[in-house]
Amino acid sequence: MASQHSLITSDALAVGLTRPAMRFGVTHAAIVGNAMLTMEVFLLTHNLLALAIALPVHAVCALMCAREPRCFELMACGLRYRWPAWCRTYGFWHASSYSPLTINLPNRRGGRPEITEVLP
Repeated sequence: MASQHSLITSDALAVGLTRPAMRFGVTHAAIVGNAMLTMEVFLLTHNLLALAIALPVHAVCALMCAREPRCFELMACGLRYRWPAWCRTYGFWHASSYSPLTINLPNRRGGRPEITEVLP
C-alpha cells in the first residue's frame, strides 16, 4: 500500500496565486503606510532630509514581508477584532473580555441593585 505522503502533491502555481500584490518587495498597504508616515514627518519638520526616513521604514517592511507576505493584512485583521474588545474592558478587568454583561457592583450594604438596562 502506498504511503500517505506520496499521494499528496503540491503545485507551486497555487502558492503564487495566494500572494498579495507587491511592489519593491512590500505590499501596497506597506507602501501607503510608509508614504503616509514619511509625509507626516516631513510636514512636521519642514526638512527635506526627513524624506530619507522612507528608506529604513521600507527596509523594515521588506523584512517583514519576506517572512510572511500577508503580515500587514494579518495585523490589520488582528487590530480590527481585538482592539475594540481590549479598549472597552481592559480598564476594569485588566484583560480582554467579550461578555455582554454589565458591571453590577454592590452598594454600601453589600446588596446589588437590579439591572434595568443592558449596555452594548
